[in-house]
Amino acid sequence: MLAIAGLIGDLQAATVSGGSLTLNLNREGLIAGVVLDNFPDTPTASFPICCRPSMYLEEFYDASAAGKTFNQLREENTPDLYDTVFDEISGADLRFAVNGSQVAANPLGRQNQATTFSFDPTNLAGSAAGKIGLGGAMRFRVDVDPPTNRVLAGDMTLEYDPTLVDTVTGRSGWVLMNHLGFRASAFDLFHVSTLLQDGSLLLSGELGLGEGFDHVGGISDSRVGTFSFQTSVVPVPAAAWLFFSGLAGLVWNGGRQRARPLKYWRTI
Repeated sequence: MLAIAGLIGDLQAATVSGGSLTLNLNREGLIAGVVLDNFPDTPTASFPICCRPSMYLEEFYDASAAGKTFNQLREENTPDLYDTVFDEISGADLRFAVNGSQVAANPLGRQNQATTFSFDPTNLAGSAAGKIGLGGAMRFRVDVDPPTNRVLAGDMTLEYDPTLVDTVTGRSGWVLMNHLGFRASAFDLFHVSTLLQDGSLLLSGELGLGEGFDHVGGISDSRVGTFSFQTSVVPVPAAAWLFFSGLAGLVWNGGRQRARPLKYWRTI
């Protein structure tokens, strides 16, 4: 007990509050990152309507749309299937607000996530735990037959998993997880620059397609744009950090004693 008490003064911990994640999607990168391309990209005598890229951004909903249901996100403002003049929108400056530690009750089909992230500011990569909830959603149109030609990605979380780090490819371990419809990585983050100073945490880097796009012919890790993330760092009292760390240890030890085979699935 004396040894534990002596550690309290040395422990450091923080969480995050406010800020946003900004995505800048590259149109050509999205097209090159998806292999399914059922309709011609140039007009022909039998198919004169031109031109449908393999995937493009059709709609963006910011955090203010948290009250919309899954079906509303999928169906609202849906343009004509072949109208590519008016239905494609820019993928620049898409802003997802950082959620608080609590979120409102989710409408049908939504999985908006609360922020539970904590870390030691002196060792971010070695201590990052939990997730950063992000408000907002995107709807993509892919070049396959309806009704599976629309893909939603949203109610995302920014998470860190050190087992994903790959210095050869530049994979950082940071990942944007989709929670709309199913949990899967929407984007893996590459060549990430991290700046932690003056009460702020700043991240920036490249977006690579995650496994959430596999079922529409997505090529994993295809670079499809860039991102930037900014949030305020909030210190956690040392006593509280010790308490949370102790709980984590109890859960881990209990988990080892009651281990069960895990099963996972993905709905397509």
